[in-house]
Amino acid sequence: MSIAPSPSSFDAPPSAAARGRLARWAPVVIWATCISWFSTDAFSAQSTNSYIDPVLRYFFGELSAATFRFAHTTIRKSAHFLEYAVLAILLCRALTEPGTRPSRGTLVRVIVYCAVYACLDELHQMFVPRRTGSLYDSMLDTVGASVGTLMFRARRRSTRPPAGPIVTAPAEISVRSRG
Repeated sequence: MSIAPSPSSFDAPPSAAARGRLARWAPVVIWATCISWFSTDAFSAQSTNSYIDPVLRYFFGELSAATFRFAHTTIRKSAHFLEYAVLAILLCRALTEPGTRPSRGTLVRVIVYCAVYACLDELHQMFVPRRTGSLYDSMLDTVGASVGTLMFRARRRSTRPPAGPIVTAPAEISVRSRG
């Protein structure tokens, strides 16, 4: 009988499958955390004025108050759309095996997950000073997620390898069949 300690599961290196799952899910968790951070007071409309205004003035010069409000709102709403498109792409990537196309069920689940997260995010904003929750923003987030899933599906369709090996007939068979 040996008195040497037996290796525990804590000492064993993670398996390739576990590393693969972590590599697929870590970006989802990180990006969802970023979305939650974007919903804090630091990214309220009043706060974003301080860095969006100089950028707009740099590119477009002096803007009227109405034009600035329109540009500011457009940038902020575009951010909603884009952040959920990215979340949907990352979720599709996490839920789909590498190199395979996502099923319709997976695409629907991703959109539902993103819609639920968008609603929870807007609910969170109702409790943040200088922020408001908006059903409109949740719908915009869901549209962004839908576009993200379609982009992921289109990309996976275009890069998918052929279904099976391409088999060519040997040269002597081809010559004999010509007659």
